[in-house]
Amino acid sequence: MSSIYVARQPIFELGKGLYGYELLYRRDASIERADGEDGYMSADVIAGALLGIGLRAISGGGVAFVNFSRGQLLARSWELFDAGGVVIELLENVECDEDTVAACQHMVQAGYRLALDDYVYDERTLPLLELASIVKIDVLNRPIAELELVAQQLAPFGVRLLAERVETATVRDVCADFGYELFQGYLFSRPETLTKTDVSASQLAIMRLLNLLQDPNTPDTVLDAAFQSDVALCYKLLRIVNAASLGGRGITSIPHAVRMVGRETLHRWLAVILVASLGRKGDVTHEIALTAITRARMCELLASNAGNDNRGAGSAFIVGLLSLLDVLLEVPMEKILGRLELSDEVRGALLGRGGPFGTPLQLVEAYERADWSTTRGMASDNAVSDEILPTMYMDALQWAAQRLTA
Repeated sequence: MSSIYVARQPIFELGKGLYGYELLYRRDASIERADGEDGYMSADVIAGALLGIGLRAISGGGVAFVNFSRGQLLARSWELFDAGGVVIELLENVECDEDTVAACQHMVQAGYRLALDDYVYDERTLPLLELASIVKIDVLNRPIAELELVAQQLAPFGVRLLAERVETATVRDVCADFGYELFQGYLFSRPETLTKTDVSASQLAIMRLLNLLQDPNTPDTVLDAAFQSDVALCYKLLRIVNAASLGGRGITSIPHAVRMVGRETLHRWLAVILVASLGRKGDVTHEIALTAITRARMCELLASNAGNDNRGAGSAFIVGLLSLLDVLLEVPMEKILGRLELSDEVRGALLGRGGPFGTPLQLVEAYERADWSTTRGMASDNAVSDEILPTMYMDALQWAAQRLTA
């Protein structure tokens, strides 16, 4: 299991939010792109990964798009999956011959959905098109007229169009006008997002409190007063005492609770609460918040693995957590950091991915992109075995999901 690389990218449905994830598999760290049957893990390794980790844990309960090579298709590996939880995505390099069509017919008749990846209209592939439920179109740098023509060509087949590699809201809107219903791309993880998010009064209070906790010169009495003057913060403090498994029974006062939790733990929990509160605006922001909290935990684990002390690991945690705050708020990172009193090393990591805490963040971001070459190189440079990264990432993802739900 430790040698299996798994990455995922969210897919959104127009007007409905998160639809599912495309699961990106590689046989090992040396494989960076599809190359026949070796481009993706064999059927038994896919089964081992999904049975070991759990399809629901990976897909978050949504639909999982699983890439299939010709070999996996003909081996009927799709029978290993629950038909309701997956879309079998046929790679673009799979030849449309009699065996391929027959295998897809059996699969669709069994109740599975077929998606065609990176599809380019060709009359020779019409037999597959007639079986498909979803067709993925690479829209990056495609002329508008061409996007419209593709939609017109595919309209008679009744397929759902999925625009992949969407990087701007303009392209998304154009595709939506032409009938594209599903969307995938960097638009959903870069500063331009689908929804507008405002900072509430309670979120501002948390940000102010984070500043107080970060300053070692802040007297305990000032912290106590901040909680005592805000009912919502007081409630959050008591929830933190409970969630942190600190034996919170018998709390006699706010100062008692603050001292029991400790400043460093309290700072981490409030930062998670801040990001989680922003993530409840909708499916897209929820997914971004989940990614941010996962990054935080992963950065912390990487920093600890590299021998950093608790304070260093805590700084790495904050860097990962705040790395998508500009996306959630639609505010430049420089402006956000102007509201937070952070160390120069943390600021440098967030603004330029530099310094000791920028390195773990760069590694996590490369892993999210399934950029195995960069991931492997950075892991080696930081004395991290790339074999433990998948397990570490899944642990971080599960940890983040639990915190976001709580």
